[in-house]
Formats: sequence, structure tokens, C-alpha cells
Amino acid sequence: MTCTESTMPKTRFVWWNGSLVPEESVRVSPFDRGFLFGDGLFETLRADEGRALYVSDHLERLREGAIRLRLLPPGDGGASALDLNAPSVWAQRISQLLQANGLQSGSARVKIVVSRGDVSGVGLPAPKVPTVCVLAEPYTPPSQEAYARGWTLRTFRAGCTPPLAAMKTLNYLFYLWARQDAADAGFDEALLYDPLGHAAETATGSLLFLHEGRCTVSASPQRLRGTAERRILALFREDGWAVEEAAIPETRLFSFSAVWVTNSLVGIMPVRSIDGTALPRLFDAQAARYRDRFFRP
Repeated sequence: MTCTESTMPKTRFVWWNGSLVPEESVRVSPFDRGFLFGDGLFETLRADEGRALYVSDHLERLREGAIRLRLLPPGDGGASALDLNAPSVWAQRISQLLQANGLQSGSARVKIVVSRGDVSGVGLPAPKVPTVCVLAEPYTPPSQEAYARGWTLRTFRAGCTPPLAAMKTLNYLFYLWARQDAADAGFDEALLYDPLGHAAETATGSLLFLHEGRCTVSASPQRLRGTAERRILALFREDGWAVEEAAIPETRLFSFSAVWVTNSLVGIMPVRSIDGTALPRLFDAQAARYRDRFFRP
């Protein structure tokens, strides 16, 4: 069940720099470095029935990226100023946002955005007051038929994953370009390689390569470590799977029995084919069981 336009409030609310405010009252400074340079980070969460999933996981990744990019204001490591060490605070904040937007039932997409804000200087100047925004909108998960059918992947040949790939930055145009390239060719998703020619990730998710009770994930340093990936690998280990990291060149892709894409919105999506060549298996029934466990922690 999802919210329809008729059941949603006419005014959309966002959480903006400490307050819940109507969308139309938000003003982004033209000097905000997030607007000028994509100088910031974001996290996308799924909420079901008014409850955001795995808030602490997303805050941990956001905090790690903010430390690397010096996005935190001075003092006490900076994380406390944004409440990045307080998942309960963020869970309550998101709950209030969902309620304000009439999203207490069904599924919703929640996006946390942190930018360096309005500050001058070269390189990565210390932020005075970071811009912090949280958005929420209805989300329609893939149908059971879509999960059973699986995605088709198209290799993106125009470039490789960038050095910033390990962080979820606002510099996201490369991934949008790759996704559009796949869509224009009639595919569901883009398969991305790193500069060494090893399979890294998709435009929107992590890759799990499955074969005979073993799950292999890409060892590429130029990919995002997914929050869903980490949770699903933990479920595999609980069930006795062997889990390993390895370099995966293109020549090795079809040596696996199945490939799954994972992210926080779809959970697990089996891959039906890559560049028009069918994979040996989908393992769609097994994917459905793990997906159910992932969405019901």
C-alpha cells in the first residue's frame, strides 16, 4: 500500500536546518557549496509504515564520509553538532517528517542531505554552518513480478567509477549518466567497472556474486560499500555462507551461478542478464526470502 495524491497533504514539508518547514519556505543560498560544487553527502533510506529502516547504518556511513571530506563543523569532532552519533534523534526527526507528509502507511523514500553550506575558501574549508535537509516522498517498491523477472544490466563503456565512489557524495552526475545510458538502450540498470577493469557496482546498488554457497563481493576500492550489502552479508554468514572479496574482471562474470543487486530501497533484485546474455540462475525464491528478512529486522 502506498499513499496517493488524494491522501497526501497539499503542502509538502521538509526538515530544514533544525526545523520542520513547508517546502515553499526553504531557501538555498546561491553561495551554498552544495549548489555550486556538489560539495556534500547524502543518504537514502527506506521507511515502511512510518518507520525508517537502519537509521544507524546510514548515519555511520554519513559520519565517515563527513570526516574524510571535512564537512563537520569544529569542536567535539563535529559529529555531535549534526547529531550523527544519535540515531534515535534522527529516527524521531524522520518519523515527524513522515507524519507531516501523510506517509505513515506504505513505503517512503527518505533522503538526508548535508552540504558544506555558505563558506569561502579553496580546497575543503571548514564549514561555519552546514546545510542539513531531510526529504520524504512516497516510494513504490518493485512488484513481485518485477522481482521474479529480475533486472537486465548494461555495461557502461563511457567511463569508470570515480575516486569519490567510496563516498555517497552530491557529485552524482556520473551515476545518473550511466543509468540514463542503460535506460535509453532498454535496460534496467548500468553495470560499472573501476579503472582497473574490475566490476565495481551498479549505478544504484552493490553487487553480490553467488556460486555454490559462496558470495563474492567486489574488492574494488572505487565503489560504495552499501548499507544493505552489509546487512545481507551478515545474514549470509549467519546461514553458513562463505563470504569473500575479490577482483572480478569482465571475463569472470558468467562463472557465477547468479548475481544480485542490493540497495536500501529494493533490498535484493536478481539480475536476469548482462549485456543481453542470460545468467545461469536467478535464485529469485532465495532472494525473496532474504529480502523479506532484510525488510523485517
